[in-house]
Amino acid sequence: MSRVMRCMCEECHYNNKHECHADSIEVRSSGDNKVETSAGTCCHTFRSRKDAK
Repeated sequence: MSRVMRCMCEECHYNNKHECHADSIEVRSSGDNKVETSAGTCCHTFRSRKDAK
């Protein structure tokens, strides 16, 4: 399995010093489901730090 090398979402519970520590991630298209660039994707594994407490 590939490792997430860098995560810039500082609000995510799984982000520790810009490394993702989730067991696995799920990436989905965002918006109209037609993806042409990385801007059209989102990490569905995201969990808010404030909700994790």
